Amino acid sequence: MKVRSWLILCLATITLVLLSSCALNLFGNSELRNLLTSGTVEQRLEAASNALSGGNYDAAIALAASVINEKLGLELKVEDLEKLLDSTSTVYELVQAIQSATVTEDLLDAVKILVEAVAFETEKDISSLADEVIEILQDLGIDVDFTKSKSNGSDFWSEFETNAGTIVRFLAETFDGRYTLKLLTSGYYFVTKNSTDNTLSAVLCSLYDIGYMFNLLLDIDDDGNVTDEKFVEDVITNPASIVEFSQQATSGLYNDTEDCHEFIWAYGVLQEMFEILDIQATFENLDETTLSQKQHISDVFELLFGE
Repeated sequence: MKVRSWLILCLATITLVLLSSCALNLFGNSELRNLLTSGTVEQRLEAASNALSGGNYDAAIALAASVINEKLGLELKVEDLEKLLDSTSTVYELVQAIQSATVTEDLLDAVKILVEAVAFETEKDISSLADEVIEILQDLGIDVDFTKSKSNGSDFWSEFETNAGTIVRFLAETFDGRYTLKLLTSGYYFVTKNSTDNTLSAVLCSLYDIGYMFNLLLDIDDDGNVTDEKFVEDVITNPASIVEFSQQATSGLYNDTEDCHEFIWAYGVLQEMFEILDIQATFENLDETTLSQKQHISDVFELLFGE
């Protein structure tokens, strides 16, 4: 699949969700703590659902995570659950457990609540992102119903270069927080693989998965964020030179086999989601050694897209 199609897919995923799916503080600290320490699974799931509906995302995250903690035999403390997103190690422990879990109804319900609450809490939910995505697509000459494009390929690239700063800024801000993206990807992957009505969750999984790969590719210092990377700053300042910058900027995957391993995992997840969504795309056979030897961002794109 060509780069143009991938760029459209990356931006369009959020809008596809919109087209396909047409804050109260509910708990005091003591009530939440009582539920976390002594509430039944049924009580915690009900309270988590109510908290999510009421916009109390911290409580929803803690309660849903407590059910996952119990069902998967983890040993997370109440304090860990209450401040889940503050600890990268706790998030990764939860992610690893979800990835290898055997589904049960309660566990599936808890994961559904958890990922939705995390998306809202971190402002990575569709409603927070949709308006800007639609505006960017329209600037690129792409109809939001995706039935046709208002511009040809050369016009697209001209518009892309013009809007590259806006696009990269949006993607960077959206795809900051690597550990959150991994949690959202893994959670929606679990939901998708264990649900029959899974189109929406597959689209969301694809969105966060693309963000996770984007983060791994651009994050050189491995702090989990990309808004502080020189490539992002350069493109925002001088968008017309995005190709030149990509040829100069070091890939976050360069000589980093651990990040390459994660990138290949995410690449495989995206392939599975595209199959579920019946999206036609060509995927390359990636290996950690070859990927880690690609020094520049443009080299990785050439490996992925053959351009």
